[in-house]
Amino acid sequence: MTNLVWRFGSGGICALAVTILLGLGAAAIAGQRVYPVNGAPYAGAVVSSPGATLAVVGGITGAGLAAEASSEALSGLAARLESVGLDRSRLLRVRAALEPGTDVGAWNEAWNRYFDGVPPPARTTVYATSLPVGATVMIDAVASFPADASHPVSVSGARKTLNPHLRLVGPDSNPTAIVSTRTGLFLTSGALPGRDIGNLTSMEAHMRSSMNSLGRNLTSQGLQWSDAFFIRVMPTPQPGRADVDFDAWVPVYEILGELTGGARPAYTLWSAPGFGASGRFSEIEVWAVPPAPPAVFATADPTAANPRLRMSGNPRSFIASGAMIAPNAELAWMSGIVAPEGTPPEEEAARSVATLKERVAEMGATLADVAELRVYRVSREVDGDDLAEAWNEVYGAEWNNETQPHKPVRTNYLVEALPGGRHVEVEAVVVLPPREF
Repeated sequence: MTNLVWRFGSGGICALAVTILLGLGAAAIAGQRVYPVNGAPYAGAVVSSPGATLAVVGGITGAGLAAEASSEALSGLAARLESVGLDRSRLLRVRAALEPGTDVGAWNEAWNRYFDGVPPPARTTVYATSLPVGATVMIDAVASFPADASHPVSVSGARKTLNPHLRLVGPDSNPTAIVSTRTGLFLTSGALPGRDIGNLTSMEAHMRSSMNSLGRNLTSQGLQWSDAFFIRVMPTPQPGRADVDFDAWVPVYEILGELTGGARPAYTLWSAPGFGASGRFSEIEVWAVPPAPPAVFATADPTAANPRLRMSGNPRSFIASGAMIAPNAELAWMSGIVAPEGTPPEEEAARSVATLKERVAEMGATLADVAELRVYRVSREVDGDDLAEAWNEVYGAEWNNETQPHKPVRTNYLVEALPGGRHVEVEAVVVLPPREF
């Protein structure tokens, strides 16, 4: 069995190098292909098997000093996996948000202990402005059941929902979602509040507005809130308030329970600067599973670069608002990518996307196969976003142009900081195109 190893520079991910190895990656984990990064404590990407059943976990926290908090969060993740019959070897990707000043070295040490003896999954790590409930570390994760697992998979205590391809395990307040991809997936861009919010100072009003926008997005694809299995909620600090109003999510989540017949989805919630400068204080994104194979794939679309991917949204927008993924698609869950140490901040976006482009090429894909693009950026200014233009130029050179008209769903989010003093980190979900002989 062959596998790729991606090189990791002294401070960031550098150009790719192809190495032939025996017994690693796909040979080690049935139904998953792992692409390690040479010298890094995480994989560059993990590919889930066609039609995989996923376990999606949100909002696992750890409190206290960095070492204790990191171990606590990972132990909480281990418990969630065990509750559905999985272990750490089945993880595809873990995303971590750290409190400002948290020792990323302690996070890495806890991570290395947790994954000792097994290939680690893909990973993204950023610094939030703040986390709820006094947390120091917050993680969300995606894992997959073995390719030869029964369908539907047998999970003790799993609760049925209105969607036959979605079940929930664990606490009602933030469960683990068990999701079959045999009918596909639907991923959205981050939704900002509208401009017509009645109470501009109310975080709840901002969140409700973002959720209403997402609800319209789901409806446009024939979906409902009962099809949602994961929500990522990112409130922004408001002027004149010492603390972020995380409690504003509580009544919104309660309404979500009414809309889903009591089957509220998993979620994660943390704060960062975001779009606060524009007077909008929440950005929310959602993942959903169609209850039946989407009709859009019943006929071929000769204009689609990838027959397993259909984008939706305003044709005048530079990003898509939704990505519908075909049933039984192979998905590559990519780690966050940063530029090598010493890269000028103005060039970090270009270097990160160049690495992403090389990585997906090694998997037989292109940037036209990127369904979801998540961009975490740090501004060098206290008020403003001085590196936005550099990012927009890179995005426009690779997507939404005459040569490459494809537009992924995207959340472009300012965060408090990135490890290693970087200013840009890019992660993606890639739909691998059908293999050809």
